[in-house]
Amino acid sequence: MKLGKLGCILCVLIAAAVILPTGVMGASPAQKASSAKEWTLLMYWDADNSLEFCTEFAMTTWEKALTSNTNVNIVVFIDILSKDGVWIYDVEGGARKLVATWPEMNSSAPATLEKFVAYGMAKFPAEKTMLVLQDHGYGWRGICQDETNGDVLMPIDGIAKALENVKSANRGKGVDILAFDACNMLTMETVYELRNAASYVIGSETMVPFDGLPYDMFVTELVKAPWTSAKQLAMDITYQYVEYYSSKWDYDHIMRYSQDFATFAAVDTSKVAALGAAFSDLTDVLLDMIPSHGKQVAAARGYALIGTWTNMAGYEWMPDLYVFVDGLKAINDPVLDAKIAVFESAFNAAVIAQDNSRKYHESVQGLNFWFPPSLAQFNSMGWTWARQFVYCDVGLDIVSESSWADCLMAYYSA
Repeated sequence: MKLGKLGCILCVLIAAAVILPTGVMGASPAQKASSAKEWTLLMYWDADNSLEFCTEFAMTTWEKALTSNTNVNIVVFIDILSKDGVWIYDVEGGARKLVATWPEMNSSAPATLEKFVAYGMAKFPAEKTMLVLQDHGYGWRGICQDETNGDVLMPIDGIAKALENVKSANRGKGVDILAFDACNMLTMETVYELRNAASYVIGSETMVPFDGLPYDMFVTELVKAPWTSAKQLAMDITYQYVEYYSSKWDYDHIMRYSQDFATFAAVDTSKVAALGAAFSDLTDVLLDMIPSHGKQVAAARGYALIGTWTNMAGYEWMPDLYVFVDGLKAINDPVLDAKIAVFESAFNAAVIAQDNSRKYHESVQGLNFWFPPSLAQFNSMGWTWARQFVYCDVGLDIVSESSWADCLMAYYSA
């Protein structure tokens, strides 16, 4: 964000916000229903950290892409590191318009997210809502690192609770698409936790470059075809993301170093409960087999590691889930094979779209999961900051409902 520009316009726009029309600052239920658009895109932009420099690139991209507000809203929550406060913008007429200012808030707090989503859905009603969470992503550990307020993360179960609260307060109408503009967030642990929070979850199981999502591509298309369903939009963004990062030169990029490392997928959360049950059943059977089949498990894990710097920064250790499970067929046990078949069927039903750079071939299928190589990495002994995130103690449903953590302990013992 251009901080000089922000500082200059704050006083004027805060005063202007006080006299904004009723349609922006508030409206009766009847007025809201009549003015509802097809889509509202809620951008939760936590840049209260090292990613502040990405903000202006994103804002400018949204301004250029949203050529018409007739059927599409873009509403932005911005928290930056260099200046206290929170700013809410409405992108309108090819320009950002400040519609609210809030005091400095902890962008890592689920309550802050809940407040913004409730505000955005009430003030900018639409038939369908997409929420983008932008920031550093740490997989099952969380997202939205606020360095001003404790340098912690928003936990995944906290995100789920916040969005479920909004849905409950809104008579069952919640977020249609939850999009992660952050690294390593499309994990089995994450999507299972969010199975009741949004209709679709989209994101990458590896690194997301500084540009983030292909905003110019999908916002432009959404303006042309605002009737696009949530399912179709989730699938479209999946393929557009990989296309966007397929070339250094065909599209504008903040930096051009990370092209051709793209992975992205879309998950139908109505199918995730069955996927979780299949995973749980699989781990129950696998647990007793690990002591005598450690080599096969290790081989499956090794092949499933995507194997580039884009997903192994020293703390994630998250191989592709489907590739790992498929590799367990080498154990050649009929009971386990039956569980694998059920799991793969459930996986294919839940992951409705997946794409990746050609260099990954078949080693990427859409979701990763946590499988560190040793007990030392499991306990985060190599990185002091990560010690606060204990896999079995951060409130993840799939951990408590499956035997996967026990499988890990059996693997390390073997």
